[in-house]
Amino acid sequence: MKDILKIEGYELLSQKVYQVLKKEIVRGILEPGSRLSENKLAKEMHVSRTPIREAIRKLTAEGLVKTSPNKRMTVSKVSLVDMKEVLLVRGALEGLAASIAAKRISSQEIDKLEKIVTQMSLYATKKHLSSYCEVDDKFHDLILDVCGNKWIIKVRENLSNFIYRYRVMSLSVPERIKCSLEEHRAIMESLKKHDSEEANKLSQIHMENTIINILKNVELE
Repeated sequence: MKDILKIEGYELLSQKVYQVLKKEIVRGILEPGSRLSENKLAKEMHVSRTPIREAIRKLTAEGLVKTSPNKRMTVSKVSLVDMKEVLLVRGALEGLAASIAAKRISSQEIDKLEKIVTQMSLYATKKHLSSYCEVDDKFHDLILDVCGNKWIIKVRENLSNFIYRYRVMSLSVPERIKCSLEEHRAIMESLKKHDSEEANKLSQIHMENTIINILKNVELE
């Protein structure tokens, strides 16, 4: 933990603390329900309590940290309602982005997408979840870039913190990573065919399957 959380450099300390804690929460290293102690975090990060307090205040405003009436601070748990709503919105956005991208995607961009899927296959075989998730991000980010709609991209970015938490939860379920890989391959093939309708449909199905998988296998609030 100390090596992960240690703060170095000359950036504003509160911002650096915020970025580190946010990353650990989003990636599930600081698990939902985990208690956050200002004193303990300050000691581990080699900073005073002030930047810790400021960072936690910001994380609380973003819904990643919850403060109880007795001032006990914990990592927010993922609620069933939030999970379903966020992933439904993401499905609609990803579907629309894929639909637009199918009409615009070039042969060079298809090559990039194929290389990404090859990497995903490698990490899926090795069951290397964190690496798979990172390449998964590249897959969807490339589609968003090809789409080029700044408003879709902006809204998608606002959901990114919650999306990553749900993805990790979903892919942690045995065999889900294999199904996820096949769903990404299918989306890629629809883009190669420049089939907007199919790209939209498959992208939304991918999100629906994520929701179904979480509801069946993951305990939420």
